[in-house]
This record gives sequence, structure tokens and C-alpha cells, in this order.
Amino acid sequence: MSFCVSLDKKIRLYILSLPRSHQVKIGKLIDSLSENPFPSRAKIVALSSTNFDIKKCKGQKNRFRARIGEYRLIYQVEESQVLVLKLDTRGDIY
Repeated sequence: MSFCVSLDKKIRLYILSLPRSHQVKIGKLIDSLSENPFPSRAKIVALSSTNFDIKKCKGQKNRFRARIGEYRLIYQVEESQVLVLKLDTRGDIY
């Protein structure tokens, strides 16, 4: 099953403002979310040379956070759609 990933315009602009290496890592994460947005039992999801730590947010039914180095991406799964809610540094996201 394929999921449709929706990004807000502000999040797209924020991604474009990041260094190229971070843009590539976040792009790989977003691509992987379209295939399977739910975290596996393993703590770290390995995609080629990049590892993403994905966990379910406490107190939320379908909300997850993914760790990409110093950045955090918060997303929510609704039926066959993945909504990216926030993307920011660790200190500013929560």
C-alpha cells in the first residue's frame, strides 16, 4: 500500500533553507514514509546509508516523530495519507 505524503509550504521552504546534505536525508525519509509510515519494532529504520529513529508520540493515536540528526520531523497518519506537521531542530520542535 502506498501512502500520499503532504507537506505544508512552510515546511518545504524550511527544507530548502537547510544545507544540501540535510535536504537529501530528509528527502529519503519522506520517500520512505510514502512506502511505510509506521515504525517497525526495531528502534532504528535503516535506509541505505541513512538511519532514522522513528517513534510514536506519547498520548497521540496516529502521530509519530522521526529523528534525523539534530532535526525532528513530526507526522500524522490518516487513512492512506501522511501529513507532515512540523520540522525543526530538537530544541524548538517540542
